[in-house]
Amino acid sequence: MKKGLLSLIVIAIVCLSMQLNNREREIDTAVNRIAELQQKDIHSLDSFLKEYPRYFYDSSYKTRSEKYYQLTYYFKRASGAMIYAEPDKYYRDLVGPFQFERQKRAGFFSFIPDNWLFVGPIGNERDSTLMKFSKDDSLSQISFIKEASAEFHKAILDINQTIQSARKSPAETFHALRTEIFRISALDVANSDFILDDLLLHSIRGSTDSWIAYAGVFFETAIPRSSLLFQRWKQVTGDTKSYLAETTTFEQFNQMYFIRSSLIPLSTLLTDLQKELKIPFAKKWAAVSPAATHIYDRNIFNADYFAPDSIGYYSEAKARLGELLFFDPILSDNNQRACASCHKPELAFTDGLVKATAIEMKNVHARNSPTVINSGFQKKTFWDQRAGSLEDQLDSVVNNPDELHSSFDQVADRIQSSPEYVALFNKAFPSTKKNGIGRQEIKSAIGVYERTVTGLNSRFDQYMQGDVSKLNSEEVNGFNIYMGKAHCGTCHFAPLFNGALPPFFDLTDHHSIGVPLKDSMETYSIDPDTGFSKLTGDPFVHFSFKTPTIRNIALTAPYMHNGVYRSLEQVVDFYNHAGGNKFFDDFKPGMKGLPFVTLIPIELKLTDKEKKDLIAFLKALTDTTFSRTPKHLPQLKGKYAGINKRKIGGDY
Repeated sequence: MKKGLLSLIVIAIVCLSMQLNNREREIDTAVNRIAELQQKDIHSLDSFLKEYPRYFYDSSYKTRSEKYYQLTYYFKRASGAMIYAEPDKYYRDLVGPFQFERQKRAGFFSFIPDNWLFVGPIGNERDSTLMKFSKDDSLSQISFIKEASAEFHKAILDINQTIQSARKSPAETFHALRTEIFRISALDVANSDFILDDLLLHSIRGSTDSWIAYAGVFFETAIPRSSLLFQRWKQVTGDTKSYLAETTTFEQFNQMYFIRSSLIPLSTLLTDLQKELKIPFAKKWAAVSPAATHIYDRNIFNADYFAPDSIGYYSEAKARLGELLFFDPILSDNNQRACASCHKPELAFTDGLVKATAIEMKNVHARNSPTVINSGFQKKTFWDQRAGSLEDQLDSVVNNPDELHSSFDQVADRIQSSPEYVALFNKAFPSTKKNGIGRQEIKSAIGVYERTVTGLNSRFDQYMQGDVSKLNSEEVNGFNIYMGKAHCGTCHFAPLFNGALPPFFDLTDHHSIGVPLKDSMETYSIDPDTGFSKLTGDPFVHFSFKTPTIRNIALTAPYMHNGVYRSLEQVVDFYNHAGGNKFFDDFKPGMKGLPFVTLIPIELKLTDKEKKDLIAFLKALTDTTFSRTPKHLPQLKGKYAGINKRKIGGDY
């Protein structure tokens, strides 16, 4: 009896082991097959690029358009593999941001970056337009197409060498698929890589087709076809392909429907499959949390990724201490000003002013105070991006004679006089028991706190997470306008709706849009603040500023870096007229080297209803759940006891 039972146990163990080994082989087979498909897509793109220039010597507009649409499709099919393998090279050499270095070419196209071969497009103008080109401009255009194609060929070969030299594990393959569908959900639905609306469907078909093909290998290979998971996969992918096939124009594409009916379910299915196969989530140090199922998940971000060093990693003790310091005017020389003076919780952590008031109220700053909410989820701060973290930003704020006009030595001396503060620092940073409290600990505590000041639970977020009662039809239509006709999502990237570029969020975009000095739409003078170029000296980034978040925008007026617009209606009107492009003839003489305004010089032509719906959507991004203020501040002792009646949040 015992021998028989033992034999059954041994047989069961052997069968289970064989089953596990079979599954491992199936998963390895799937990983290899996906790698083969990626190589095929990259080869197709590269082969097409070699032939692409010859279509622009003697061909019709129809032929050029067809080839351009094919290029778009091939490029997006290969993008997912390339961006995961070499994100820096992908952005620098293939889809670089609008701000660029001058190209060494002659003629009309001398200042155009290579990636305009894709986004422009260069060479796909109508025949009637090309006939008006001078001979030199025609030669310049042909030269651009040939040189840009050759440069892309080199970049693709370099990226592909990285892909071929590093075989991905199953966990890394799933992570790459997850990263790509997050990118599609944030960028491709907004047509972010291209200027022409007509390219949206070619782009999203390319990226979605390749993603379904890659992920489908796992579903087809590693789980039973009779399983509910497989059946659900077939249903969603079938519906997705049908929708993309039936949608034939930019105007027909419904971004909200596609995200909620296809991209979120596909992303969720991928997570479910990974759990089913017991493949670990890659412990890759990244902005996106492994716990996030889709791009609009409540737990999408890993705040510690954005900390400059390990001392800035989250702990409850650090966040609690940082909150007190944020609201404590002892950071200022006159003990009357705190971080919260310009970043008030009741105003979504802004101040409601056109430009921030200087200390002692003697002057005003050059720029508008941005919100702190979600500011921790980006790698650059200040309008001109001069600081690389919230902690680095504090160096400027504390020491600036127009802001807090203080020093960390002075602040630390005051803190050391408070037994309560000392105890809080000792708990948050144990090394201070031996080494004392200094600049690093003060900055880190405030930085940790600011990274907890989040606003990702608006009605919009709740809608995207499944509660369809949270948005009405006008707000849903407003989202589609935002991502579609109004082109807002091409610069204010979802889900943060700022310039932090998904899916890695380690690049923060900036743009020159021709913000005026005054709010009149009849007469124009550009704001003289040259922004980003003050740091770089590069005239090609004159008047360029960081792309701010539009979350909580209903509470953060006035708008733009100089606070020039008082209402959302004015902002929408500015963009509806193509921003500063409306005044191109007027401002040309005074631009002093500005070669390019990074808005498409075409009016949006939004209807009154579309404007209204767009603003309704923007207001649905309001989330003030974090707007709280401490009840007390720690008492100081000795020579600083006289300032214990200081006001929480400062006097002004």
